[in-house]
Amino acid sequence: MVRKPASSLYHHISSVKPTFMTRVDDVLHFAKTITFRSEIIPDKKKKTLTTSLLYSQGSDIYELECVLPLNSFYKDQPNGSGKIADENEEISIPNRKYGEAFKDIEDKKLSPNWVYSGETVSKISYLDSSDDSTIIAMSKNGSLAWFRDGIKVPIHIVQEMMGPMTSYAAIHSHVRPDDLAVSDFGLNVNLDTLVKSQSNGTEEDSILKIIDNSGKPGDILRTIKVPDTTVTHTVRFFDNYLFGTCSDDNTIRFWDTRTSEKPLFVLTQPKNGRITSFDTSQITGELFVTGTSTGVIKLWDVRAVENATTDLTYRQNGEDPIQNELVSLYHSGGDSVVDVQFSETSSSEFLTVGGTGNVYHWDMEYFFSRNDDDNEKGNAKDNSNVPAPEELQGQCLKFFHTGGSRRSMAQFGKKNTVAWHPIVDNLIGTVDVDSLVSVYKPFTLSEFDL
Repeated sequence: MVRKPASSLYHHISSVKPTFMTRVDDVLHFAKTITFRSEIIPDKKKKTLTTSLLYSQGSDIYELECVLPLNSFYKDQPNGSGKIADENEEISIPNRKYGEAFKDIEDKKLSPNWVYSGETVSKISYLDSSDDSTIIAMSKNGSLAWFRDGIKVPIHIVQEMMGPMTSYAAIHSHVRPDDLAVSDFGLNVNLDTLVKSQSNGTEEDSILKIIDNSGKPGDILRTIKVPDTTVTHTVRFFDNYLFGTCSDDNTIRFWDTRTSEKPLFVLTQPKNGRITSFDTSQITGELFVTGTSTGVIKLWDVRAVENATTDLTYRQNGEDPIQNELVSLYHSGGDSVVDVQFSETSSSEFLTVGGTGNVYHWDMEYFFSRNDDDNEKGNAKDNSNVPAPEELQGQCLKFFHTGGSRRSMAQFGKKNTVAWHPIVDNLIGTVDVDSLVSVYKPFTLSEFDL
C-alpha cells in the first residue's frame, strides 16, 4: 500500500481580520474562541451559501456572516462544476487562492451581539433547537451565561465566586489563580442538561455541577466532587445520560447523570504523557478520542472500555484492567495535542489541534473498512490484514492546515479556536491569536486518483 501524503489544498478558504466599534489596544492579549451557527441559506440564483460564525474576544461575542460559493459545498458535486460528476470524469485540483466569503464585513466596524461584562469568554455553544436561548458562554473562571438573539446581556447566569471572602462588587471581577482557572462544560444530546467542571479554588477536589437547561435554565441539580484531582479540563456527553470527564490525574471517568456520585467506570492512561484533550462522537454515541501532551492520539470504543473494566478474567491477582484502544496515531515531531473534535456530520472523521496551532484532519474510514474485511473473512485471530502503524498514519491523515499566526505559541492556548460546521460537510472555522478568522473546506487526495 502506497502511503499518501496529507493534502494542504483547499476547495475554498477565506480569511478576515475584523475591525471593531470598541477600541482594542492590544488584540493579542484577549482570549478568543469560535463556533458556528447551524443555520444555512442557499441561494441558487447567486450560487452562494450563507452561514455565520460566532466569535468571542475577551467579554464580547460577535456574529460574522460568511457567504460561500455554493458549488464548493455540494456533497454530490466533487468537481465543483454545478453538475454531478461522472465516474470517469477527471477531477481537477483546485487552485489555492483566498476567497471572498467575508467581503461584506471587511470594511465594517463590528459591534458585539452579546457582552458577558467583566468576564473572559473561554467557550461558546450554539443551542440549535432551544426556544429560550441562542448560545451558552462559559467564562474563564467557570461562570456560565445564557444569551438570546436581540438581547445583549445574559438572560440566565450561573456565577462562580472564588475565595473565602468575595464582596458583591467583586462578583464579576474575581479570578482565581491561572493554574486553577480551567473549566469546561458539555451538553447532552437533547440539550436539556449540561455538566460543567471547575476547580473549587484550592488544590483539592475539582467539582462537577449538573445543571438544568430546559425547565429552569441555570438551576444546579447536583454537585459532584472528583477526588484527588485539581482540575477537570474536559466534559463530553455520549448520549442523554452517559458522559465522560478528563482530569489532571490522567484519568477519564464515565458517569451517569441519573446515578450516584461515583463514576460507573474509569480509563487510566499512564503512558504517552498527559491526556490533554478528549471528545466523543455524537453520531455513534460509542466512539471517543484522546490526545496527549506527547502528540499521541487514540481512538476508543466506550463499550470495550467498560467491558474490560468489568471483565475479571485476567485480574485474578488484582491487576488493572486491560483497556486497549482501537487505533493509535500521532502528530509528527511530538506536536502536543491541545484539542480534539469529532465531525458533526461524519462518524469516521475528527480533527486535532497541535500546540503549534496546526490543524490535523483524520478520517478512520480506511481503518474501519479493513476491520470489516477481517470480519467477513472470519480471520479474527489472523492479524495479517491489520494495517501497520505507518500505513494507518498515512491513510488516515487526510489534511493538514497551517494558517497565519497559528504556528506561533499563543498566550491563551488553542482550545476552542477551531470548529466544525454542524450542517455543512468539512467546513472548518479557525481563529488565530491575532484575530485572523478563517473558514475553509479541505480538498483531500482521496477525491482523485494518484
